Amino acid sequence: PPMPRPRNRGIGGQALRWLTSYLFTEFPAIRRVEGHTRQDNQAMRRTFQRAGYVKEAHHRDAWPVDGGDDYDAVGYAITRRDWLAGTSTPPQWHDEHLVTGGPARPER
Repeated sequence: PPMPRPRNRGIGGQALRWLTSYLFTEFPAIRRVEGHTRQDNQAMRRTFQRAGYVKEAHHRDAWPVDGGDDYDAVGYAITRRDWLAGTSTPPQWHDEHLVTGGPARPER
């Protein structure tokens, strides 16, 4: 018989939290941990968020699929600082003023 799929049991979240803790504990030089998934992978995106990761990237047409359209990919990361503090600090998205020299847009 086919093996049951281990979905919606929290195993992925447990594994991600363990791996994050392991990396930050055993490798003091690591400042951040990153992960990527397809934009439509809602379960993995929720897993990243629940583990304290923050969305930091959106890559258009970055996930090729054989015989189909490319998917967008999203990148998440957690910093050592946030992991230690138990917080999630979002990136400053509106930073185009650094390139254009114009006024900064307020964060929402």
